[in-house]
Amino acid sequence: MTAADGARKIPYAFSYRVPDEFVRLPEAGTLAGWDEALGRLMPDADEDRLAAAGLQMRRFLPLLSEGGETTVLTAMCAGTEEVDGDERLSMGLLAVSAQASDHDDQLMAAEGIYRAKEQKFFAGEREPRELDYELGKGLQGTQDMLLAVKLPGGPGVMSASLRSLTLPGGDAETPAPVIPFASLQLIMPAPRGYCAYVTIATPSVFLLDSYCMRLAHVGRTFGFDVPAGGDLA
Repeated sequence: MTAADGARKIPYAFSYRVPDEFVRLPEAGTLAGWDEALGRLMPDADEDRLAAAGLQMRRFLPLLSEGGETTVLTAMCAGTEEVDGDERLSMGLLAVSAQASDHDDQLMAAEGIYRAKEQKFFAGEREPRELDYELGKGLQGTQDMLLAVKLPGGPGVMSASLRSLTLPGGDAETPAPVIPFASLQLIMPAPRGYCAYVTIATPSVFLLDSYCMRLAHVGRTFGFDVPAGGDLA
């Protein structure tokens, strides 16, 4: 477990399961650890392909944290999935984290999170489309989707956003490459004291529905226990 600089140490207790295709990354984030994880995910890839894949995925690591969070798990998946009859590269980073929150009511906390994201996503957008599902309601705009959801562990807020990312490098003659990526997040307030975050970042934007299903899977398995006390290391 690692704590971001300046993060408040918080007691927490929750359980969850991530899809089997995600491989846990080493906490130290060493190159050797990345090579080992990628080797398990892409056993038929040569060294050059593994190095390129690892570089691309590490560039997405900053997208998994908004600051002030304590990271519990970082995992990665890489492989291929069928899209319209073609095999396409599928790559994703997943993080599970916790962040202190001064709330005593899960529903009120979820409502506040939803309203803050609604303002962030749709303040300048005209008439986002309303979404109404059995276990979730929300809004969808041109680049963002937002849902208030009911989960076994309590209320939560799920979002999915399409953005572009400028990669490091480039010069006056060769601009830095810009690639699309999708950022998905599920926030679940604990009974009190903190919120749990599940975040996925992926450059495989054509597999957005697939990654939304993976995020929903984690949410369905997520549960809170009564904190036993004690601070995070």
